This record gives sequence, structure tokens and C-alpha cells, in this order.
Amino acid sequence: MSRWITAPLCLLAGMLAFSVQAEPTQAIYNDWQVSCDNLNHCVARNSQDGQELVMKLTREAGPEGKSTVSIDYQRNSDEQSAEAPIASRLQINGKTLSFNHREWDVSKKHLFTGNRLVVNEFIAAIREGSSIQLAGKTDNSQPVRPVISLKGMKAALLAIDAQQGRVGTKTAWANRGAKPVNTVPPIPATPVLPRFSEPHALSETEISAITQNAATTIENNDCSLDPSEREVHIFALSSDKALMTVNCDMGAYNLYALGFLVSRQSPYKMDDLALTMPFKLGEDDQSPELINADFDPKTGLLTTYDKGRGVGDCGVSSRWIFDGKAFRLAAFASEPSCDGYSSSGDWPVLWVTQAP
Repeated sequence: MSRWITAPLCLLAGMLAFSVQAEPTQAIYNDWQVSCDNLNHCVARNSQDGQELVMKLTREAGPEGKSTVSIDYQRNSDEQSAEAPIASRLQINGKTLSFNHREWDVSKKHLFTGNRLVVNEFIAAIREGSSIQLAGKTDNSQPVRPVISLKGMKAALLAIDAQQGRVGTKTAWANRGAKPVNTVPPIPATPVLPRFSEPHALSETEISAITQNAATTIENNDCSLDPSEREVHIFALSSDKALMTVNCDMGAYNLYALGFLVSRQSPYKMDDLALTMPFKLGEDDQSPELINADFDPKTGLLTTYDKGRGVGDCGVSSRWIFDGKAFRLAAFASEPSCDGYSSSGDWPVLWVTQAP
């Protein structure tokens, strides 16, 4: 084949690679959790209930994707205690791990490096191990010595390699091969959000008519709250549509609401609010519920925040923007592991977008 034909084909392949959207993924492999967003940025960490040592790996997509590794000791002990820094106490297979202070940021309870070569060397050194233990003196109140289980880590690394198209390449973490670096796909394109224009506010007449119509339309058995306790909120979305939410059920830390798109003109038609996900997460293909929902009429952003338990270390959150006809996903985060690691709302991100 002539070279002048080959070059455009290669260019076209590169353009197609940039335009393809990645499918987010989140999975647990024994004691390790992997989360990859729609830009193929991946995060993996050990996930064990009651853990005190946490190792987290991150890697961006693309041939030269940046990577990091961090280890944190989450024991709530006095910083001025006699315990030595964890950098000198971490062991694998009975041997103390070495951390060069010129290549690692080191504090008493924290280790971090963003040097890609150091990250690769560290992963290669621990990949075949079963656990990383914290040696030396520990608090007498600790029944078990702190440990990072490595069970499932190799599967997590392979999952990241597969998600980012690294399997069989020189950049792979788990299944390295001879394929050159330039065969790794580039970072996918970031979805662009629609622009929201704040419409004119609802009039008292519109609010009254919409509310009266809703009172006769919504079935009483749709909500467990007594009618007198159901708060109704109505927001303008466009010149002809409005958003109405009705608080329907309340748990210990979650408030459930029904959502409707309603017309701003008679006969004030009501349609159930449909939040359509652009990807499928596991076996769950249901639309997200309006849990602890909030709407900003100036930005057009609808937010949900579903706490898995009261302390907020797990759950699902999302943000949606109105595009004139429907709500489109602007951001999505999910933390399936209720193990005390993630602080409230600071959960792995699975969907990112950019402003228009």
C-alpha cells in the first residue's frame, strides 16, 4: 500500500480513538476496589472493614499517563507519640520496604510518590506478596497488627490495564508485553455540558395552577409521608417547562422525593422526571432516585446525594443539568465500600464533564 494512503488511515484511527467515550467501571476484587471514570482515569485501593493502613494507586489514561501511590496510616493516635514513622516499619514477606526520601514524600503517617518509574518499581516489588504489615511498636489497644491485604491487587491492576488498553504493552502493570508505548489509546474526549440559560421566574399564577394540578394528579399511595408533611418545590427550567419535586419518604439520613417535569401553560401536563444514565454500572440499570435532592435555578444543576450509612463513608452522588428537554448527567461518584475510608461525599468519581 502506498505511504500516502497509509498516513491518512493512521490519522483517522487516532481521531476516532479521541472521539470514543469510555465506559466507566467499578468493581471489587477480594480486598481491592477499582474505580475508573469516563476518561479512563483509574483509582485502586485496598478495601477492608476496620482497616488502618490504606494504599491507593492512581493512573491516568494515555501512553504517558501519570500515576501515583500513597500509603496512609489512619490510626487516631497522638502525632507526638513514640511510634516511629511508617516508612521505616512497613514490611512484605518479612523484609522491610525501602523508601528513598528523594523520591517519596514522607511524613509520620503518610507516604506518597508521583514519580512514574518509582511507582512502577514499587508495584513490581509488592505484586507477588500477600500483605504489607506494619512492624515495630504498636498501641496496646490494637488487637490486630495493621496490615494492607494484597489479595486481589493483581486482579485490580489487570483491570486497570484492560480499561486503559495497556495489556501486552510496555506500560502494563500486571501483564507487560513487548507492544510499544504508542499503541496505548489516548485519553478519551471529555463530554461537553449544554449551556443553561436561566429562564424568567414562575409567576404566582403558574405556581398556584401547577400545585393544584399536582394535588389531584399524584396518587396518595406514591408517598409514605402524610400529605401535610410533603414539601413541594417548583423551579423554572425554561420558558415552557418547570421542575417540581415532592418530598415523599424520610429515613434516618436520606430524604426521598418524587420528581416531575411540568408544563408552564394550561393544561399543566405532568411527566415523571426521568434521569437517564449514559452508562450502566454493574447490573443496576435503574434510573437514580431523587435522594437528598437539590436544584440550583441559576445554574440548572440538579444534585442527588444518597448516603449508604449515616457517617457518609459510602453511597452515590450525582449532578444533572437541564438541556432544554431533559436532564443530562454532569457528574457521578460512587463509593460501594462502607469501610470508613472515604469522608462524606468524597467518593470515587466515575463521570466527569466540562463546561461549554
